[in-house]
Formats: sequence, C-alpha cells, structure tokens
Amino acid sequence: MAAVTPDPVDQLVYLSNRPEILAETLGYARRFMPWLAEIVVMGPRDANDRLRKLDADLPQLVLVDEEELLASSEKNRLPKGHSARNATLRRILYERGPIADVFIQSDDDYRPLRPITRSVFTEGGRLISYACHDLSLWRRDESEYDRVQHASYLALSFLDAGHLNFASHMPQAIDRALFGESFAAASKLDPDGGFCEWSLPLNHGRLIAPERFAPPRTYRTMCWPRYPHEWPYWRRPERIAFENFHPELYAPRGLFAGLSTALDTESPERQAFDKLVRWYRFDLEMGR
Repeated sequence: MAAVTPDPVDQLVYLSNRPEILAETLGYARRFMPWLAEIVVMGPRDANDRLRKLDADLPQLVLVDEEELLASSEKNRLPKGHSARNATLRRILYERGPIADVFIQSDDDYRPLRPITRSVFTEGGRLISYACHDLSLWRRDESEYDRVQHASYLALSFLDAGHLNFASHMPQAIDRALFGESFAAASKLDPDGGFCEWSLPLNHGRLIAPERFAPPRTYRTMCWPRYPHEWPYWRRPERIAFENFHPELYAPRGLFAGLSTALDTESPERQAFDKLVRWYRFDLEMGR
C-alpha cells in the first residue's frame, strides 16, 4: 500500500442560494469547528450580496459568484433538478475555483451540534466517509434525490465500485482530484446522467485510490430522514453530531417548536441536547 501523506483539512465548501439559512449555519460551524481556516461559498450574485450583509466575518469567507465562474454556454445547460444541478456546479467549482486539494464538502443546512475535530474527517492521513444506507437496497423512487442515487448505483455497479449511500446529510471530506475523476468516469457511461455529488465520488474514489480512505463509518445525522421511520433504517445514526436543518420543524406544533433556529450562544450544548431528546422521544413514539 502506498504511503499516505496527511492533508490539512481546514477548508469548508458550500453551495448556497439561501443566505439567511447559511448565515445561521455559519454560526454553528464557527462555534463547533473553530479550526476552520477558510469557508468558501458559491452562489448567485444576489445571494452572495445578501450574505455579506448578514455575516460580518468576511476575512474567513470566500464568496464565489457562480455567474462569473460559469461560461455562458454552461448556464443554459445546467440540469433542472436540484441534486443534479448541485453536482454540476460542484464539478465546475472544484475545477476552476479556489478549492484546496482536500476539503470538507457541505450544504447550507448541515449544522454541527457539538465540538467537531479534524479527526471526524481524517484518520492517519486517510479520509473518513459516513454512509446512511446501501444503494443496492434503496427502493424509494419518489424524488430527485432517489433518482440520482439510483443513477449513481447503476454507474458504480457497472464500474465495479462500491455502492454505499454517502448522501448522509452531513459534511464529508472530499479529495478534489478524485471527485473530478469519478464524475468523468460516470459521464463516459451517460453524458447527461444526473449523479450524486456524495455517493458517486466517495465510492468511486475508493475504487481508484483505496489508500486515500479509512473504512466507511455510520452516519451521525439527526433529522435524516426528516422524521424517524420515514424509511427503514439501514443503520441508525451513531453519536449524533450534526442536524439536517428543516425550518418547518421549528414552526408552531413542530418537533422543535419554541427553540431558536439560530445558535444559542449562551447554552449551545443545552440547545442541542434538547433537540436530541425531542428527536429520540419522537422516534420511540413513531416506533410504537
């Protein structure tokens, strides 16, 4: 096995066109991941302008205007679906943008709930990935999320790669070069296919560079699925560390009604534990 050189994993990368939600998420990330050196956000120009007004920590933020990064021909060819569009934008951002060789990929609604160290993402220089299901067992076919998982499974199976579902709604460590190679391989099979920005590269990457990865682990996300028992668990989340944020859960009579969506800077641990207790009790109730 080839020697592995540890990579500095201290860059967090988002796609976002929801500056209000992202601004709150950044509050959680800075509190619980203080070792982050840089946060890159790619979004539409108007969303970036609104984020500048909402977030004062500009030195840490690098805002990328997707309209400037995209060629005019690419703007008209972006997929319509949310998941496939995100994967395409990430491919372009990682090819042309200010992205480190290894970084943490996230969405604007993935919020840490407790202190997160680099060891969550790397182990002995190898990248750690978190799976929530096995794509060969995934039988939902109701949304675009489901469709890109099925497309990814078929491509991965054809390429003789693994087929875990790494779209676990939590941040994941990504190797930029392997991300590009994975999508290049899948695109040769179906140039217009919509593939998952998580499951495809984290499975195919293990096929072409197994020395870069630690063994997969079970995901650590609360509210994925949004409601317990929404689909059968493959494995239950271990050591809840992240929240998949849903604004409707904070509405009156929602699961987290009465709690602030923003970080409680005075008692963040109590706030997080309150959510965890409510989630756990609701899980038991739904199970009955």
